[in-house]
Amino acid sequence: MAYERPWVLSEIVRLALECGDTATARAAVAACGRTAAALAEHPGPALALLRCRGLFAQDPQLLEQALERAQAAGRPLVLGQAWEDLAVARAWHGDLTAARSALTRAVAAYEDLGARWDTARADARLRSLGVRRGSRSARRRPANGWEALTPAELKVALLVAQGRSNPEIARALFLSTRTVQTHVSHILAKLQVRSRAGVAAQAAARRAGPESGPVPGP
Repeated sequence: MAYERPWVLSEIVRLALECGDTATARAAVAACGRTAAALAEHPGPALALLRCRGLFAQDPQLLEQALERAQAAGRPLVLGQAWEDLAVARAWHGDLTAARSALTRAVAAYEDLGARWDTARADARLRSLGVRRGSRSARRRPANGWEALTPAELKVALLVAQGRSNPEIARALFLSTRTVQTHVSHILAKLQVRSRAGVAAQAAARRAGPESGPVPGP
């Protein structure tokens, strides 16, 4: 039971983030950290903690580490979930080809178990990020404009538009300041603006709708 509870906490992180409930997700990460520390002799809690942290930060490196531990644990359902998590993180960061490959591995694991609901969930999560299985699964993004932003960049852009600083965004999204700065640089280039004020102006125009007309980028 002690082995399984941390994995439940990692599922709470996933579900809370999907609902936009960052506070609950953060609390679940902290709870999993305490449990993993108390059960340091067991591999399961450490795996769950890696998953919690990777999900919260959408960090492919942490999720790859979780995947490696899932492979070593020999638990097929957990392995499928680890591949699914990695697929989402890859798509979130704009690497749709790698995301499609990870999704294919996740679905293969689920199909071996007859886990149809898990397959459907994985397909739905990745479809919302522009990834489908098969040769045409990766939707090509435009080079410029809001549609060119990856999900990660879009989250950062919306916080930039609210006037948040890079350190504030880093804390809100559980990212490093350097990662946020990289995202901001990509956002400015894709939106073809020179400043954060330009991002805010375009975001305001986007909320107002097409009738507001184009906004020049300062």
